Amino acid sequence: MKDLIQRIRTDWQFLIVAVTTAAVGLNFLAHPGLLDDHSAYAFIVSVLDDAVFSVPISVGGIIGIMTFIIGWVPARIPLLVFYQFVWIILFFAYIWRTFNGYPNSTWIMALAINVMIFLVALWGDEDVG
Repeated sequence: MKDLIQRIRTDWQFLIVAVTTAAVGLNFLAHPGLLDDHSAYAFIVSVLDDAVFSVPISVGGIIGIMTFIIGWVPARIPLLVFYQFVWIILFFAYIWRTFNGYPNSTWIMALAINVMIFLVALWGDEDVG
């Protein structure tokens, strides 16, 4: 347990990305039709609300959490690539809707998470492992 607490203190960025990704995927999975409200998010409803998208991002986030807990650092690179892919899709979907007359601020969150994933991939392994 002491090792896990130390890992959280020195590598919290990766854990946040993994937990956020898992939470978004599980939220889409638990609430089918969540985005089907013909508002700012209607553009992506056919993709995001489907298990084809929600299950892989949920599983990817959960795998990231599990590999973090056990300290398996080699899994980070493919997971960060996957997380970047998921969050860049979300960013482009939300920003596209903003430019098409459905203002929302979710694109800001998605952009911030993309930047964080990039920085974790760039600098995040300095104190890990």
